[in-house]
Amino acid sequence: MDDEDGIRRLCADVLRRAGHEVEVAETSAAAVAACKAREFDLVFCDINLPDFDGIQAMEAVRRDSGAPTFILITAYPSVETAVRGMKLGARDYIAKPFTPDELRMVAERALSEDALRRENSELRSELAFGNLLGESEPMRALVQTIAKVARADATVLVTGESGTGKELVARAIHYEGERAGRPFVAVNCGALVGSLLESELFGHVRGAFTGADQAKQGLFVSARRGTIFLDEVGELPLDLQPKLLRALQDGEVKPVGGTSSSRADTRVIAATNRDLEERVRSGAFREDLFYRLNVINIEVPPLRERSADIPVLAEHFAARAALRMRSPRPALARSAIDWLASQPWPGNIRELENAVERAVVLASGPVLEAADFAPRKRASSAPNAGAPVHRAADPDRLEDLPSLEELERHHIERVLEAASGHKTKAAAVLGINRTTLWKKLRQYDLE
Repeated sequence: MDDEDGIRRLCADVLRRAGHEVEVAETSAAAVAACKAREFDLVFCDINLPDFDGIQAMEAVRRDSGAPTFILITAYPSVETAVRGMKLGARDYIAKPFTPDELRMVAERALSEDALRRENSELRSELAFGNLLGESEPMRALVQTIAKVARADATVLVTGESGTGKELVARAIHYEGERAGRPFVAVNCGALVGSLLESELFGHVRGAFTGADQAKQGLFVSARRGTIFLDEVGELPLDLQPKLLRALQDGEVKPVGGTSSSRADTRVIAATNRDLEERVRSGAFREDLFYRLNVINIEVPPLRERSADIPVLAEHFAARAALRMRSPRPALARSAIDWLASQPWPGNIRELENAVERAVVLASGPVLEAADFAPRKRASSAPNAGAPVHRAADPDRLEDLPSLEELERHHIERVLEAASGHKTKAAAVLGINRTTLWKKLRQYDLE
């Protein structure tokens, strides 16, 4: 839009010859009306117009429409004019008089930058949500929540049963947000003992403890301006919780053995399958830390509440397993899909993935049938079934039945024996990860 007929015709002719569809307007009001009537990718806007100036027109268009890119045109180029326009959302400005080549160059540069931004946005969205598969209602609601939360910078607590994909949710929040170009650092709070975890999170100075031959930067500092993901935060030792609270409250971290703190602009996303409120009541978790972590809570639905997603998940896991094995991608028969959809999957997505991978490895043909998925083993009362012998089980006496811990301990023993002590294989058969298996081995003194 421009108040000079010659400028309008020149711009329209040059841009049409460059292959663009062009519409002209003489006044700000006409330009605003045109932008409300249809969508434009780019608007060239003269600052000095007869009714109201081009910057006011730009503000009206950006408020009421799809916000096209604006290039300001002015016969009075100045730093003040450019700064004012840029602050209000203009991409660039061009000063009269300008040549056709200058006009084409400015237009092409703006359109190319917009195309690149759209492509980057699409790639970021694919990176963020690519592994959150499923079209069920709970899954759509989860994705919508993640998109909203990602735009904020608040601390997030992701809760849900083991194996539901809490880390995938944390990664989606990171890669959909403003910190996507910065590090995403994950740490399992249940995998390290207190002193090692403190050093891992906050770093240490040289000589802080035996073996600290040199200073180490903690993960909070490594993830500066990015995101740190605290998995299994419910396992965080009580004596370490005040340091995490300080990092959340003040954004400051102090290395082990250090005397001064450093700033760490790091977003914190935590996850747990534990009931933290119950942990607070029992005194195992600080109440003030719980509220600091639980600014925004995202509950990840268990697989049984999104069973409609099982077919697409199974297809994805089968393709990924085949790719790792460098074998042809198997198809899933209807019987296999029906069998998978009928299972309760207490281990959620992780258990489903393990079951599909196991079926791909052991498959007898290019099509996976229901028979390729081993049925769950059930406790048997037969003498040779290896039942626990801690007590004589009389089905008529409730107090004589084995406890759940006894059954679990014995089942882990049997699986480890069948796997010849190979813990990765045993974890896959049990439908749990290696960290959980190690915790079970320590719990039942089976190490």
